[in-house]
Amino acid sequence: MPFIGHDTVNDKRVNILNYEDPRAIFKRGQIVCRYCKEELVIRGNSRISVPKIHFMHLSNECKGEYKHHPESPEHLFFKELLSRDLAKDLDEYSNARVELECPVESIKRIIDVAFIFPNGWVVAHEVQLSAITPNELEERTNDYRKAGIDVTWWLGKQANTPKNRQWCYEKLGECHTIDYEKLVEHSAK
Repeated sequence: MPFIGHDTVNDKRVNILNYEDPRAIFKRGQIVCRYCKEELVIRGNSRISVPKIHFMHLSNECKGEYKHHPESPEHLFFKELLSRDLAKDLDEYSNARVELECPVESIKRIIDVAFIFPNGWVVAHEVQLSAITPNELEERTNDYRKAGIDVTWWLGKQANTPKNRQWCYEKLGECHTIDYEKLVEHSAK
């Protein structure tokens, strides 16, 4: 469920979150996946928070060579939240360019939210809600490091386990956890 597609008419990258009414702007078949070139359709609604408006493959699956995993509505919510608010909350990020779903060609991975600094630094922020082991976290982190990219993990749902939190503290020196239900509950107050 990507937020980013490729506009075949204007030959440019398109972030669906930047459009109030994308169905009024884009014709059916105009937007394709950047990785597999399959047509993307528009799902969801821009006026409700979950599921957020997004693109979806007609076949419901990207067949490109990049490593990717299914994304839930909550995953989309957190990607948007981080891309929108993190630079506001962290002064050190204020000069960085934010890129949702940033491809890294050398490792065939797509960063959930990349902060790209003017001096060349890139920090990947990865939302992980589905079950994952510390070994898998390490493998993905090492992939990013090979590409010269720092990574920050945001763990929620099945990924927010004691072993994964311990791995983050030991290997990265920090651990960020996210809880969609608590966030919604807090927002309702």
